[in-house]
Amino acid sequence: MTESEGALSYLYEHRWPIVVAFLIFAIAAAVVYYVSPLLDGIVFGVFFAYVTRPIKDYLQKYTRFAPLVATFCILLPVVIIFVVAALEAKNQITWLSQNSGEVPAQIDALLASLNLPPDVVSRLNGVLANLADYLLAFAGTIPVGATFTRLLLFGTNALVSLFVCFYLLKDGDAIGRTAGRLTPGKFRPAVDFFAAEADRLLSGIYIGTFYTALFIAAMSALIMFVFGIPHLVLLTAFVFLAAMVPILSGMMVFLPLTAYLYIDRGPLTAIVFLAVSVVFIYVPPDFVLRPYLINRANRGSSLHPLLIILAFIGGGLAGGLSGFFAAPLVMGLLVAVYRTHLKFGGAADESPAPAPAGP
Repeated sequence: MTESEGALSYLYEHRWPIVVAFLIFAIAAAVVYYVSPLLDGIVFGVFFAYVTRPIKDYLQKYTRFAPLVATFCILLPVVIIFVVAALEAKNQITWLSQNSGEVPAQIDALLASLNLPPDVVSRLNGVLANLADYLLAFAGTIPVGATFTRLLLFGTNALVSLFVCFYLLKDGDAIGRTAGRLTPGKFRPAVDFFAAEADRLLSGIYIGTFYTALFIAAMSALIMFVFGIPHLVLLTAFVFLAAMVPILSGMMVFLPLTAYLYIDRGPLTAIVFLAVSVVFIYVPPDFVLRPYLINRANRGSSLHPLLIILAFIGGGLAGGLSGFFAAPLVMGLLVAVYRTHLKFGGAADESPAPAPAGP
């Protein structure tokens, strides 16, 4: 029998498993294709499920509605903050487009208050005026129809994230048990270890990151309120997003605010604001709270902070807001695969070779 005849014979003998495998692949590809517009909502739902699970675990001792209560406990405040921030940003854009003539006058007044040399003022005035004209022209070119479609899709994904979060909290354990029963017996120990390790890693990343960012946002709102900084809700939302990335990320908002206070209220107020921000916002969360939460959730199996930083920043640059949350998910799964291989694959590789058969 030739090699081609042997291959054809093998394919014919295993035709039904091959057909079933092809159908499963085709159905999975179709599902991925049609669900891909809702990928953002699924990623956000997984993220919210992890950060609300501690609340659900605590409440389920008292009520059977713990998944529902936990979902709204976190989602509602976050949604309210970002909706208000989006409305405020829209109002600012609308004001800029309707009062474009006042912008150069305000720039001139700002430069005059700095008491700079006339030639420096002239150059800065030209640069800022060109920048303002560019921003105004850009705001006027934003397509209304496409923007409305994107907002509608964003709202749909927000609703999907709500359902994904709720059902993962409610039926996550049942889904895991079903997947375990479908796994062949010889692979079940490795699959169980991988699932437990991935869950532990993702829980540490998401819980430590979210609750640290929430603490930073709350403290930032309090400090900005005390110093009377305008646009409090919008800036709090920016601080929350920036604080999702470990180490120095929150200062991306506070350094510009320090410059604003230096120009508007003088160097003493700016120095006090920066010192208070470092002492109460920057040092405790990134060096105490975040490591504690991550190590507690990981139960001693923490990841290096550099991996978390690269995952958040790289995911955000590559995939936008959804990539910002999806990249740590992928990284956690890859690390779980690697640790599963070390535990099971490495042991299999080191097993003694079978003794040669006797003569």
